[in-house]
Amino acid sequence: MSKPASVMSMSVFAVIVALLAGGYWYAGRQSANTICGFCRRPIQARARVVAEIGGQRKQVCCARCAITEAIQQKKPVRLISVSDWSSGKTLAPDQALYVEGSRRVLCDHDMPPMGETKHPEQMAFDRCSPGAYAFAKKEDAEDFARANGGVVRRLNEMLAGVPQ
Repeated sequence: MSKPASVMSMSVFAVIVALLAGGYWYAGRQSANTICGFCRRPIQARARVVAEIGGQRKQVCCARCAITEAIQQKKPVRLISVSDWSSGKTLAPDQALYVEGSRRVLCDHDMPPMGETKHPEQMAFDRCSPGAYAFAKKEDAEDFARANGGVVRRLNEMLAGVPQ
């Protein structure tokens, strides 16, 4: 093989490697924005939360998932931003109202867990249940609670029992 042909083939190889590495990097960044940093479930825009636990900031699927993670790690949680269930717009966590304990669970599993006998088992614990969703307007939160159950709370009530 001549020298120009080998240089050309090495250049093509380098471009292919760079494209693959860039695609891998981009896919990783995209999944960080669409997959919960704790439970690995898809993040729905209307329930998106940015939370910080132990100095690590992550996008998560819902407020309940972040609170459960903080309790399990025995570390304080700080909600950085939450999404309004009604509009999907970003809110300051201390300005939002939350409906906690609703029957609405956005973070469903796509299949039940399997037991040792390879038969489906009933789930005993789900870190995202009961649902907890943020609202900008009190009337929206109350309407949601009437339709789906749950209690309207402020942030400090939501975080009761979480390590400080």
